[in-house]
Amino acid sequence: MNTTIRNADEKINIDQLIHRNVALSPLSSFGTGGEADWLATPKNLPELRAIVGWAREKNLPVTILGGGSNVLISDDGVEGLVLLTSGLTSYHFRGSIFCTQAGLPLDTAINVAIEHSLSGLEPLGGLPGTVGGAVRGNAGAGGLWISELIEWIDYLDSEGNLARYHGIDNGFSYKHSPFTGTNRIIYEIAFRLVPNKNSSDARLKKEQSRTERLESGQFDFPSAGCIFKNPRGTSAGKLIDEAGLKGMAIGGATVSENHANFIVNNERKATSNDIFELSTMVAHEVKKRFDIELEREIILLGRWNI
Repeated sequence: MNTTIRNADEKINIDQLIHRNVALSPLSSFGTGGEADWLATPKNLPELRAIVGWAREKNLPVTILGGGSNVLISDDGVEGLVLLTSGLTSYHFRGSIFCTQAGLPLDTAINVAIEHSLSGLEPLGGLPGTVGGAVRGNAGAGGLWISELIEWIDYLDSEGNLARYHGIDNGFSYKHSPFTGTNRIIYEIAFRLVPNKNSSDARLKKEQSRTERLESGQFDFPSAGCIFKNPRGTSAGKLIDEAGLKGMAIGGATVSENHANFIVNNERKATSNDIFELSTMVAHEVKKRFDIELEREIILLGRWNI
């Protein structure tokens, strides 16, 4: 298999990479959650493989955490190893192919592509989180799904082996990818973009997308973006709004007045359990009012007794 990834083994001091009992609330956009039993932040492929091998030898579950923008971390913490991708931020170009590691923030990746006269990602401007998280959840905005631009994805399988997924294999759907709900670890993504020497126009389109999100007030308070997926034929936010649930609160968690599909930690006093209970109540009320089941978009991480 041809790959851009180095496979050479390197001597790695694993004890310097892995840390015990690390607080996760600063790594979550909600600002909530307990501790990781163990946490590691690899900076390259050899470190990533060594860390995954360490966890496998100890029979520990591995949880991937990117930008923390689409997750709800249990107040009781996360069992096993949390693998933080924020150290995996390298990128390079092959003509119109933009290859980036999974931990690069999505907004940064869009800027980098524009600086190298490549367009295509601009409608996703302003979306929080990392490239890897956006790919895992098949993020979309402005009529674009990120999967439409993917050429290939290099990842580690459950045994730590390097593998490649080709974009033409078409395993993506609404808010879903071939990596959703699996233990595959996305390492590097290759996007096929369009040459565009008018970088100022591309940057304007990107900033327009970003400004629209900011001006809507969606990100005024800590949140994880949309809590629920949109049911077929309608939007979750519209249903929640029509059910009169804006402003509903449990503990420190509140349904946003600006965007009904957001739950916000507006006074930074919420617990993850407050947020979970409020989301459950919202789903219950929508079901009672419209007989429509809402499915959570956010991912529950850690020790949840549900």
